[in-house]
Amino acid sequence: MNKSKYEVPEFQEKYGHLFERFDSILNVLHEGICFVSAQGVIVKMNPMYERLSGLPPEALLGKKVSVLNSKKGVFDEAEPYATQLGKSKGIFRGAVSSIIFKSKQPENSIQKTSGGRRNLLHGYPLLNKDGEVEMVVTFIRDISHLTLFKEQMAYHKDILGKFRFDIRAVESEQSNISQLVVESQEMKKVMAQIKKIAPTDATVLILGDTGVGKGEIARQIHAKSKRAGSVFFNADCTSIPESLVESELFGYAPGAFSGAKREGKPGYFELADNGTIFIDEIGELPLPMQTKLLRVLQDQEIMQVGSLTPKKVNTRIIAATNVNLEEAVANGRFRQDLYYRLHVSVLHIPSLKERVADILPLTEKFLQRYNNKYRKRLSFSEKSLEILLKYSWRGNVRELQNMIQGLVITSEKNIIEPIDLPRVIPKKVTGQGHADMDLPVNIHSGKSLKDIMANIEFDILQQAMIEQGSMTKVAKLFRLDRTTVSRKLRSGERKSSIE
Repeated sequence: MNKSKYEVPEFQEKYGHLFERFDSILNVLHEGICFVSAQGVIVKMNPMYERLSGLPPEALLGKKVSVLNSKKGVFDEAEPYATQLGKSKGIFRGAVSSIIFKSKQPENSIQKTSGGRRNLLHGYPLLNKDGEVEMVVTFIRDISHLTLFKEQMAYHKDILGKFRFDIRAVESEQSNISQLVVESQEMKKVMAQIKKIAPTDATVLILGDTGVGKGEIARQIHAKSKRAGSVFFNADCTSIPESLVESELFGYAPGAFSGAKREGKPGYFELADNGTIFIDEIGELPLPMQTKLLRVLQDQEIMQVGSLTPKKVNTRIIAATNVNLEEAVANGRFRQDLYYRLHVSVLHIPSLKERVADILPLTEKFLQRYNNKYRKRLSFSEKSLEILLKYSWRGNVRELQNMIQGLVITSEKNIIEPIDLPRVIPKKVTGQGHADMDLPVNIHSGKSLKDIMANIEFDILQQAMIEQGSMTKVAKLFRLDRTTVSRKLRSGERKSSIE
C-alpha cells in the first residue's frame, strides 16, 4: 500500500483498507475532509483540508482534535511549525468532532480562522455494530466568498431599494409636473394645439418667457405622440459649456481628441434615437452648432466629432426659447434657414399674468405637493391669495413654484399670511389690479447706505434666482461670474438670519 502524507502511519493497519480506495477521490474534492478516530485523534485529511486549515499534515495528524479549539494548542504541539506559520494562520474555533462523540448525531458549525477565512463544517458519525462512534468524518467548505457575496448582495439590495425609492419619487414628481393646470382659456387653446400637433411627428418650436413651463409642454407633446414609449431627452443649451456643446449634442468618435474615451461617446441625439429630444433655450446655441442642427433637421443624420462618416438618427426635435428669433436672425445671431426649419409648428405659451385663472389652481397644486413632501399642513389666508392673484409674476410658474416650496420649508405656522410672503412680493394691493412696489428695506432703520444697498442687491438676486431657476442663468443675466452670485447670495442669507 502506498503511504500518504495525509494519514497517520500507525492507523494504516486498522483503517488502511477503508482509505486506499478513496485516496484518488479525496485528493480531487473541492471540500476538505478530516477523519477523527474514536480516541479523538486526527488520522487522515485530504489536500484541500490542508489548504483550508492553513496547516500542513505534520502539524495536525496524530494530534487530538481538541487542539483545533485552542488558541495556541496547535503551535504548542506542532513545533517547529509555529515559527514557520508566524503564529497567524490555521488557528480556528468550531470543531464539531467532540460534540458528535457525545451526541452521536450529525453536527454543523461555522468556524473562523485567525486569517479571516470562514469555513462551513458538516460532521457525521460512523457508528459500529454496538452503536458507538467509531469515527467522525468532517467535511469543510470555504464560504468566505459566499459571505462576501451575501454582504455584497445586501449592499446592492440596499442600493436597489434606494434606487427604487428614488424612481418612485421621481415618477411621482414627474406625474405631478406633467399634470398641467389648464383652467384659463389661454391654456385651453394651447392644449387644443398640442392635441393636433403631437401625433404628427413634426418639429415643434415652443416660445414663451422664462418659467412659463415650456419643458412641461414639451413633455405633453411627447406623451401624446407615437413616441410616448421611447426616451424623452432634455438638452438645456445654457447648461452646457460652449466648448462642449458639439461633443454633448452629437457625440465623438473613438480617439477624437486628447482625454476622449477610448470607445467614443454617443451624443444626445443618439441617446434620444426613436424618441424625442427637447432642445431648451435653442436661441443660445452657437452658430457652428446651428449649422450641424440644420443638417439633422434636413437629413436626419449627425456627424460625430472626429468622424468622417455620418450616422442616421430617428429623433423628433422639440425646441424652445425665450429669445425673439426674428430679431436674432436680423442681428446675425441665428441662422435664417434654421429658423424656417424650426418654424413648422409653433406654440406660444402665455405668461402667468396673462392667465390669471391658473394662479390659484397652480398654487393649490404646488402647495399640496410640497405639503406632502415635507409633511406639512400649510394653507394661504384669503388676503395672501388676493396678493398672489394681483402680483405680476415676472418669473411665471417657476417663480410661483419656487416661492411655495420655500414657504413650506421655512414656515413654522400653518397659515401663510401676507407678512410671510417674500420681501420681493409687495404687500399693498391697489384697486386697479396691480401692486405698488414697496421699498425693499426701511430707510429709517438706522442702517448704513452700504448695508441698505447690499440688502437691495440681495433681493434682486433672490428674485432673479426664483425667476431663472439657476445661478448660471442669473450670472448670465447680470453679466457676473457664477461664484460672485453664489457669494452675494450666501452673504445676504447670513445677514438676513442675523437680523
